[in-house]
Amino acid sequence: MLLACAACVLLPATASAREFVVQNEGHLQHARALVRAAMEAGGLKAEFVDAPAGNEKRNVHMISSGVTHVDMMPATPARLQLVKEGKLRMIPVPLDRGLLGYRINLLLDSQKHKLSNVKSAADLRAYSMGQNVGWMDVEIYRAAGIPTKEIKNWSNGEFATQMEAGFVDLFPLGLEETLTYFLPHFQKQYPQLTIDPYILVRYPWFRFVWVSPNPDADALYDALQQGFDRIVEDGRFLEIWAQYCKPPPDTAFRLRTIIDIDNPFYGYDLVPARYRKLLYKQVPR
Repeated sequence: MLLACAACVLLPATASAREFVVQNEGHLQHARALVRAAMEAGGLKAEFVDAPAGNEKRNVHMISSGVTHVDMMPATPARLQLVKEGKLRMIPVPLDRGLLGYRINLLLDSQKHKLSNVKSAADLRAYSMGQNVGWMDVEIYRAAGIPTKEIKNWSNGEFATQMEAGFVDLFPLGLEETLTYFLPHFQKQYPQLTIDPYILVRYPWFRFVWVSPNPDADALYDALQQGFDRIVEDGRFLEIWAQYCKPPPDTAFRLRTIIDIDNPFYGYDLVPARYRKLLYKQVPR
């Protein structure tokens, strides 16, 4: 009995699985799946723990301080500056295949013909856009002269009440993510919301992978760098993307006027040449 107990004491404890804190939101399931596939293709296995939800300012603080190991957010001047300073790491693979730069407007169904005569950015200046607090899209629209207001609560479609009150007219989001996720999600609580059938606004806007600068993320960063190169090259990236996302129908582009505006912070060349083949056929390369 004593020998058996002694043997139990001497047995090594089972090593706990490595864990990384990773962003997890409803519209980012494809991004999370791609991160996991790249990590494993790079030779690293680990469990993912959900990062706390927050706005962009909080997200940047959490990942640059190491609270979060990985998040999947659009490239912004603040993030790019942190990369230059060595306070954040970036893997510039376009997780949304560039489709995030096609913005479709959500608006009230009772006002769905509001933009029927809009043909240019100058025409759009007659309307007020809503965006979440801290989104860099705010600065892009304002640079184009389009009135833009920041709204704190939006993730369940709460901006519909702001529209009904006349505070904003439009709430633009990415085309693919809106058709696949946001519109049906918003309509659960706000069935009065719909999408504009007349225009798309287009500018360079890419969702990348961002990794904590802390040493405990070194192995993860190395694995993701190698892994993304591998799954892009062997086709697994597009296979996984197609499991979660649907390319917009051609009519989504063909039946709408596409209005190009500048992103004053970067251009399409922010995506490295080796990843540009991922960009959807409608996205400038």
